[in-house]
Amino acid sequence: MVALFFVPLFLIGCSNEQTIEISGVSTDEVKKVEIEDMIRNSKEVYSGTAIMVNNELLVAIQVKPWLGFKEQKVEKKLQKEIEEKYPDLDVLVSSDYKMHWETQKLLEEGDSTKVTEEVKKLKSLAKEET
Repeated sequence: MVALFFVPLFLIGCSNEQTIEISGVSTDEVKKVEIEDMIRNSKEVYSGTAIMVNNELLVAIQVKPWLGFKEQKVEKKLQKEIEEKYPDLDVLVSSDYKMHWETQKLLEEGDSTKVTEEVKKLKSLAKEET
């Protein structure tokens, strides 16, 4: 009986692989790699998606489930870190799952003008929410 309880917990704890995806319409490859490293180095984040369009950066992250109460802190910390490194970028970091889902859909989009419009729309919606 005890084994049945601990086996699922053990299996859940074994999945430490981060999935980070970064895309961009007009992306500087050096910035892209450095931003990916910043997200990957954040131990609290297990999944992230970033989209760079011109001078705008939209980052959607998913915080590890047992750290859900610290989502806002992780979000602000990562945003501050990126803004300090790249003051020329207009950065928005969000831990909202809907934002993560929408950015995943945008990664598959082929039309760069539609991606640009959607990024602006998502950023304005996220700022209204706060």
